[in-house]
Amino acid sequence: MSLAIAKSILVVAKRPLHKTPMAVANACFIGTLLTDVTYWRSAEMMWADFSAWLLFAGLVVGVLAVLAALVDLFTGRLSAASRPVWPYFFGSLAALAMSLLNALVHSRDAWTSVVPTGLSLSAAAVIVLLFVGLLGWRSRSAHVEVVE
Repeated sequence: MSLAIAKSILVVAKRPLHKTPMAVANACFIGTLLTDVTYWRSAEMMWADFSAWLLFAGLVVGVLAVLAALVDLFTGRLSAASRPVWPYFFGSLAALAMSLLNALVHSRDAWTSVVPTGLSLSAAAVIVLLFVGLLGWRSRSAHVEVVE
């Protein structure tokens, strides 16, 4: 009596390129909100400077993430059938657009660089990012295939 030994190989689909840079950009935008609130409560100009730096870093990395998302979308790393790609993409673009406007507001001098417009834009961008994150989390599906 011979036993047939089946050997299974786990094949994991390619991880999207845009996930890591988008997480870095999101962290920068959340940090911007936190430093804006700190500036609003303390009026210490250092916090407004930190906000401007975080916005710049988040915008640079966010643009790279959007370009990587386009590469993911058009090379087949993301399948439109398994998750709603376009709402996630446009939500991320909206957060980037708000952050770009916020960077322009933060280029002003002193108190008006943050309060009230900059703080409001930071909060709005984080709220959009939360909705986009929830949308991505709810629609996440594992892309795992077992080949025998």
